[in-house]
Amino acid sequence: MSKSLVIYLTSALLTAACHAAGNHHHEGDSEHLHSEHDHVDDHVDDHDDAAEAIEDHEEHDHSDDQHEDHDPSRDSHAGHDDHAQGEHEDENVVTLSPEVLQEFDIELKVARAGTLNRRIAVPAEVRVNQDQIAHIVPRYPGLVLEVKKNIGDKVEKGDVLAVLEGNESLTPYELKSLIDGTIIEKHITLGESMKDDDVVFTIANLGSVWIDLTVYQKDIAIVSLGQTVVVSGGEHIPPAKGVISYLSPTVDTHTRTSLARVALPNPAGRWRPGMFVTGEIEISSRNAPVVVPREAVISVDGHPSLFVQTAQGLEPRPVIQGMIDTLNVEILKGLKPGEQYVSRNTLPLKAELNRAALEHAGHVH
Repeated sequence: MSKSLVIYLTSALLTAACHAAGNHHHEGDSEHLHSEHDHVDDHVDDHDDAAEAIEDHEEHDHSDDQHEDHDPSRDSHAGHDDHAQGEHEDENVVTLSPEVLQEFDIELKVARAGTLNRRIAVPAEVRVNQDQIAHIVPRYPGLVLEVKKNIGDKVEKGDVLAVLEGNESLTPYELKSLIDGTIIEKHITLGESMKDDDVVFTIANLGSVWIDLTVYQKDIAIVSLGQTVVVSGGEHIPPAKGVISYLSPTVDTHTRTSLARVALPNPAGRWRPGMFVTGEIEISSRNAPVVVPREAVISVDGHPSLFVQTAQGLEPRPVIQGMIDTLNVEILKGLKPGEQYVSRNTLPLKAELNRAALEHAGHVH
């Protein structure tokens, strides 16, 4: 978070605290954070309340018509009422300059159609691609005269790994690599007597690795060959995408899990055999007319809402959510295609909204 953002939010919170003390009451935080969804096709339980909030919002523009007939005796208070109404309208809209939006990294996007993916997350492990591995053994039993390579060395096909002397011929011969790759195991030392079935070097081409996914019994029926998998290894490793190329035909009798495998390209060597990772298997997907990032949706007065760009400024608008996946949310009502909304970093806007509401409450007697 930038220093300017910290100062801005601190100022907003101090203002709120001062107004709360002056009125001898404590403003509780009405925000209820959006809960995580285990399944991407879950829907919010409070659609009826959200729909009512949206209808109230849509009818707000027509509320002035309800006050056209008034008692002339109240004209003396018209100026005060107009001022109060103006403050009420201002507290529901946040107006920030383009410079402030940029400073706080507040991003506006145009509402568009998108794709939502239903995924299940499973534990996984990076393993050596067994189709890209070579076990090096002596051609003849013999004595080790020289060892030229060690674990971790990169070799090419034909490189000399060691020199042995045959027990019968007493003639030195070279032990060579059969593939391009990295030495991951070594079982040979100078002066050692080796048999012709001893695996003295193991070489693996780590430009491709296997991601072995543990599929729980309850999910076996919905996992199939060809499904896309997003592999995550931590915040410092960019996620990678592959497809399921192998499914075990059996279930482990001890763990009651099955194996699914992804062959993942590994040109930069980020995926190291032995790492524990997470695989998100895409079970299904569908298109929706309006899709926004999950982080764009906030809670305002207990309703899921978006900050929408209007002629007056950025206005919090209640919405009804549909399908939700790990990244995005379908908007069923409250935002139309083509409208601009805040897609990222809504915290400063929420703070400004609360500050304006408290200021208005402080002027009401």
